[in-house]
Formats: sequence, C-alpha cells, structure tokens
Amino acid sequence: MKRKGKAAVCVFATMAVLLGGCGGNGSEAPAAEVSSEAVEVQETVNAKPVKDIYEEIKQSVELYSPVEMADSFISNYYGIVPEKLEEYVFVMSEEATSAETIVIMKVKDEADVESISAALQVVVDEKSAEMEDYLPEQFEIVDKSSVKTKGNYVYLVISESADAIIGIIENGI
Repeated sequence: MKRKGKAAVCVFATMAVLLGGCGGNGSEAPAAEVSSEAVEVQETVNAKPVKDIYEEIKQSVELYSPVEMADSFISNYYGIVPEKLEEYVFVMSEEATSAETIVIMKVKDEADVESISAALQVVVDEKSAEMEDYLPEQFEIVDKSSVKTKGNYVYLVISESADAIIGIIENGI
C-alpha cells in the first residue's frame, strides 16, 4: 500500500512540474500530450493485481470446471516464457466439451506484448480446430473470441459470458 501511495505522489509531482511550464519561454509541452501520459501512468497505478481480477470474475460469473494452468503448461504448450510475465492467470475448463478459457497476462516489457499475443492466438486457433467438427456450439463461442491488449496487458476470453468477463478485466486493468 505504501508503494502505491509513493507512486501516486510521484505521478502528481511529475504532472505538476510538466503542467507548470518552463517560465513562459514558449517551450511548454502540449496539454494533450501531457494529459495522455498522465492518464496512462494513473491507469497503471490504479490497476488491480491479475489474481484479484480473476477472483472478481469467479464471484460474478459461473465458470465451467475451471483449472488454473501452471508455468510449465504455458511454456511447453504455447511457448510463453513465464519470466517475461509480471503476473498472470491462465484458466481452462477441465471438461473436454467446454472451450472456456480465461487468460490475463501482465507482461513485464511492453516489447513482448506482440509475441505473447501471438501465442494466445495459437490457443484460439487450437480451440477452434478442436471444436469445429465436434461441438458446433462451442466452436461458435471460440469463433467470437479474440486476443486483446491494453498497455502491457494481454488477455483472452473464450466463454458464453465473454462480455461480462471482458468488462471485469477492462475495469481492472
């Protein structure tokens, strides 16, 4: 909690310096540029831990036999290096008849967001192939899903309750 407080003070101090200008010599930063940077920093300060977001999802939406996947699973099956993630939740239904999957990843380095997104697209492609000929209802759910990014977050929701789950994720990050 102390860390968040210090971060907020630093954000506001930085904003005060930037908004204070440079003594009227005409080299002031454009207001839109400063405010977008401030908003991005403020969003980072207000972001919830990924595990807390997932707990909120579990309390709000009925999930179908969810099982959290381990580091070895995401590494071996999807080539995602856990050390590149600050934190994550990767949950799949243990039932073969359900495509339900919820993945929320906070990537340490924003430069890795694209490769993590590509790895999660593999999840979508595999689920789609698994369900297409055998479970058309589940295939439709997978077909409507997509990998999304926001800053250094990458997330994927394959669920009948996707809209509600995505809303919780987007409010949390």
